[in-house]
Amino acid sequence: MRIVNLSVSLIFALFLAAPRSNAQQPNTIVGQQPSGFENSKRNEFGVWGSISFDATTWIGYTPGARFGNVGLRYGRVLAANRNLAFSWTIDAVPVAVLSVKRFTIVPTGSGSFAIRQTRDHTYGAGLSPIGLKLNFRRSHLLQPYASGSGGFLYFSKQVPVSGASQFNFTFDFGGGADIVRDGRRAISVGYKYLHISNGYTAAVNPGVDVQMIQVGYSIRR
Repeated sequence: MRIVNLSVSLIFALFLAAPRSNAQQPNTIVGQQPSGFENSKRNEFGVWGSISFDATTWIGYTPGARFGNVGLRYGRVLAANRNLAFSWTIDAVPVAVLSVKRFTIVPTGSGSFAIRQTRDHTYGAGLSPIGLKLNFRRSHLLQPYASGSGGFLYFSKQVPVSGASQFNFTFDFGGGADIVRDGRRAISVGYKYLHISNGYTAAVNPGVDVQMIQVGYSIRR
């Protein structure tokens, strides 16, 4: 998961390196953004990375799975006021890594074999074109949010087991908080529950469920 760890480090570095505003806007309360900004910042461009800390079997049936990915995001605010902002998002996922335990047959000599369990890593990429995000306290420094998205991932081989599919559908839901500087630059930390499944397009469909921590950096324009 080195790629995910590197992306998280880059996100924090960008946030810390971002220049501070030279002048405070008039009529601005500490911890609150300038009046009227919520209607002017409609587009969001960002990068994020996420990594799993637990694999459940709520929908999927693959215990012990590990997953990490890196994404690029575009968001568009569809409706907003000083307290709420409802956005549509689309995420491109150039790198995704799924790690599962597989059983392999290993020759031991003299014509005999042994069955061993090893951890196997599979790389993939995909897109989540259907995303919704609801920001609360839109005019403040700290903005809690709830979000969900749906899309697909294509892996280099069948996952999570042989006989399943390389092409898988995904959906996730979760929440967190955006920390917004100057109403423009934001760093986000959140949680999401992700499900990966081939939707029974293959004979085998055990599915994968993971709980993940996500960190991101974005610019609103």
